[in-house]
Amino acid sequence: MHTCVPPPRYRRLEAMLQQASYFCGLPPMIDIITVSTYDAKKLATDLVRLLEAEEHTVRVLVGRSSESAIEDAQASRDGVLIIWSEDAPSQTYMREWLRLIDPSRLIEIATAPGWPESKTRKAAVIDFSNWRGERGGRAWNALSDRLRAVARVIEPPKPPARHAALALGFASLAAVGAAVSVRANQDLIVPPAEDAAHQARIAHLDAPTDAVGGVIYATEPASLDDLATVPNLRTLNAAQLHVPPVEFTQVRLAPIPEVRDPTLIERLQQFNPLANDETADNTQP
Repeated sequence: MHTCVPPPRYRRLEAMLQQASYFCGLPPMIDIITVSTYDAKKLATDLVRLLEAEEHTVRVLVGRSSESAIEDAQASRDGVLIIWSEDAPSQTYMREWLRLIDPSRLIEIATAPGWPESKTRKAAVIDFSNWRGERGGRAWNALSDRLRAVARVIEPPKPPARHAALALGFASLAAVGAAVSVRANQDLIVPPAEDAAHQARIAHLDAPTDAVGGVIYATEPASLDDLATVPNLRTLNAAQLHVPPVEFTQVRLAPIPEVRDPTLIERLQQFNPLANDETADNTQP
């Protein structure tokens, strides 16, 4: 059986990437245990889906049966995510998880107020009451920061390899030695002799001596008086045009009679028998 050992340069690159992941970007991959009551089971499922998408290994414990796993969780190096839902503070096994697990590995989130107080708590409880099941937002960013802090406790960043530091020191010494050598031999370097014929072909230009500096003479622009010198324009010998005045006549038209259809009231009055009787009475002597 053969064992594949990566070359030293790949091991150094892996160590540098692991060290950088602790301080920026996504939280490092760690094993997580979620503990909750049954009323927070859906929230735990959503968290598992997103955390596993970030390549975390998540183990879900729901209900009173999770109390039997406390002893194994104490001996492991897993992060423990406790969900304080509305029913969680009243359950004894949830308080036991809070009391027996190392506070530096605890990650606490809450969907309702009333979580128990703890004097050994290392970080504040994260409010997930308004979380919508997606990445981003204040709650998810706070959870990522806490996961990053727990990862630094569980798996502290490895120091850079010793041979890498030695190689960097040797490279620095070599660069300093090369710079000192160049400085010491700088006076021994003789510049190449210039060709006399080439120097003779170079044109020497002298700076102009005229029209440089001196008084500035301002010229006044032309004024209205200069028009007096312009000759008069020639007049045309043509008779003046006389336009007779135009007389306007006012037209008086007869008024146009008003023509319209009788209204509904006027039509109804024509069928009124009482109005016809009054008209007949008025016509009799």
